Amino acid sequence: MYVKKLKDHEIEEIMHAISDVDAVVTDIRRAATDPEITVLSQDMEEHYVLHDYDIEGFDFLPDNATYIYREKMLKFFGVEYAARYLLGK
Repeated sequence: MYVKKLKDHEIEEIMHAISDVDAVVTDIRRAATDPEITVLSQDMEEHYVLHDYDIEGFDFLPDNATYIYREKMLKFFGVEYAARYLLGK
């Protein structure tokens, strides 16, 4: 629901917070599933899938990635986002 509303620049902001500030988003795939992101960071290709309340990383995901991700989503979508998560949608 929320993740499909993210704009490309918002996805880039999330990736900079999760991966590294100099990371370059090289691909954003918006299939029928949640967005799949490819990032080039420190000469390594990283792959992520964004979900409404979680982020999935295939190679490297920092320990606090879920917290950072939800914080960014709260910034983009406001209190409704947090309330839906806490109240079970």
